[in-house]
Amino acid sequence: MRVLIVEDDENKSQQLDSFVREVVPDACIVVAKSYNSGLKEILSIHQDIVLLDMTLPTYDIGLSEEGGRPKHYGGRLILQQMQRRFIETPVVVVTQFDVFGTGADKLTREELDTQLKKDHPSIYLGTVYYNAAVEGWKGQLRRYLEKYRGERKSK
Repeated sequence: MRVLIVEDDENKSQQLDSFVREVVPDACIVVAKSYNSGLKEILSIHQDIVLLDMTLPTYDIGLSEEGGRPKHYGGRLILQQMQRRFIETPVVVVTQFDVFGTGADKLTREELDTQLKKDHPSIYLGTVYYNAAVEGWKGQLRRYLEKYRGERKSK
């Protein structure tokens, strides 16, 4: 099973990687750290499932790159690009934020979840609320991984 993790936070990325390997020991995991590198991976290599952060830097952060302008809805933009290109890879959003955007563009996690379900019903599986100090996210993510893995085996 090929799993793409699109996440810029190193600790969260490592936690997700470790947990996926626990649930799906044979997983081939690729990590992308920005909107651009995540989209590039999705467009170039078939993934079986994508674990997607919502707030992402535009570019990978490095010694000579600060990441460009942060995209509060980078994950949503990736979902839009996937739909536009008819990429049917299932996506689970894994976020540690309760609120996204500012002003008129502000959405709660629940509002965003409702919007993503409406706009991307064929690929968006749901949202997992990640909190490094609490283990609850693991149960949520396990259910998505096991459900999808079961559906994938029956095809």
